[in-house]
Amino acid sequence: MRDKPFPDPLTPQPEVTALRRERNRWLRREANLALGRDATDEAATQQARTAHLVLTYALAVIEQRPAVIGSFADLTRECRGQG
Repeated sequence: MRDKPFPDPLTPQPEVTALRRERNRWLRREANLALGRDATDEAATQQARTAHLVLTYALAVIEQRPAVIGSFADLTRECRGQG
């Protein structure tokens, strides 16, 4: 008897592929805004960050895995308290 009641699909589900593509698009948009490559607008930055985080969470739920959710700004922010 197998450990898992249902096997993992061999190919990704089309909706997972679409969500991943959309999440990557918003992540690139957020990165470009955070790095100053596009005209910086706080509303656009917030929209990109929110879309990226929501899509990351949705993927984690669909794929039934834990999500480590953070924005691109979290990766580029200086670490305080390190000397």
